[in-house]
Amino acid sequence: MKFAGRALFVVLGLSTAAYAQIGSGWSSYSPSMNLQLRGCGAHSSSGGVETFRLTCSSTSGDNRAEQRIQNDYTSGTNQFEGEVRVVSLGGSNISLKQTFMPNDGAFLMIAVASGGRLYSVGNSGDLATGIVGSWLRLNTIHDVGAGTHRIYVNGSLRYTKTGGRQVAWHDKYGTYRLGSGHGPITAEWRNVHFWRNGSPSGGTNPTPTPAPTATPNPQATATPTPTPTGVPPTPTPCSGCGFSGYYRLTPRHSGKAIVVQSASTADNAAIIQFTYGGANTNDEWEIVSIGSGYYRVMNRNSGKALAVSGGSTASSTPLVQRTYGGSTTDDEWQLNDLGTGYYGFVNRNSGKAMDVKSGSTSDNAVVQQSTWSGVNQQQYQIVSVP
Repeated sequence: MKFAGRALFVVLGLSTAAYAQIGSGWSSYSPSMNLQLRGCGAHSSSGGVETFRLTCSSTSGDNRAEQRIQNDYTSGTNQFEGEVRVVSLGGSNISLKQTFMPNDGAFLMIAVASGGRLYSVGNSGDLATGIVGSWLRLNTIHDVGAGTHRIYVNGSLRYTKTGGRQVAWHDKYGTYRLGSGHGPITAEWRNVHFWRNGSPSGGTNPTPTPAPTATPNPQATATPTPTPTGVPPTPTPCSGCGFSGYYRLTPRHSGKAIVVQSASTADNAAIIQFTYGGANTNDEWEIVSIGSGYYRVMNRNSGKALAVSGGSTASSTPLVQRTYGGSTTDDEWQLNDLGTGYYGFVNRNSGKAMDVKSGSTSDNAVVQQSTWSGVNQQQYQIVSVP
């Protein structure tokens, strides 16, 4: 992916033996950095603190202020550490740190939602809450061979994400608007360090930066699976939301992707859930407005549309891909913003929602339509890819 904007370069230093904050056996190094500014992104630096800002509330366009780390690697273990403070947050769903594949997009994104909820994009649960105004220490450890990405907040392991293509990787930090997000935001970073070829185990972990005290805030809590009363999250139709380019659609309950089975280009090929990544782009989608608040969802690999098999209006009918257009509107979708960084997809013809059958977390699970209830397998993160 190519980025416009001003660049800042830091001289590459020699690798030296060091003792990292998490684990043991690490060697420190000092890669150069390339500052990426797009849209309403802004950056300044003073006294060892970098300030990253998104100054607008736009829900469209590539709004970012990020350091692209020139630490491209294809093997081994790699650790990032930095202290971050969200100074102010008028928006929501802004990425603060990414582990990125240059040709395939961000695999790991750590973001902040309204109210100061820190979360891993595409995964359930919170990494921390109430973080606005407080410094926290963030470490990520990527073991390429094992396919694991560990996230530590203030020295505590909060989440391990698995998977990802075995290709070159690099780190980014700053502020970046997710497809479901908007500014404004002001965030500060300091004490950013890099290590490689160590282990997350062993050693001692110094006393961490004090964790922020979470303040109960209903807007800062991820929408859970509906309570026994069956009250779903309140959907808001997304009209003119400014989607541009390609996206992976990640079910909230599983963290996997919505894909066309076997990378087929044929009409009526099945839609399934599968781990994101591979040689094909059958797990990436273009979201195109057709007016009146509806969208067609087009597979990048086949150029065909997400549709309901046979134009059925019945629950449990599987989804397929099909050449766009026809006698029904079963290949058109209303996108509902749930206000949590997730969306519901509701079919125009049937009024039913895209749903992973039985809430399965397995590869090859059937994707179907069913009556909207707000369960997590009906909620999807829309994540931009190159």
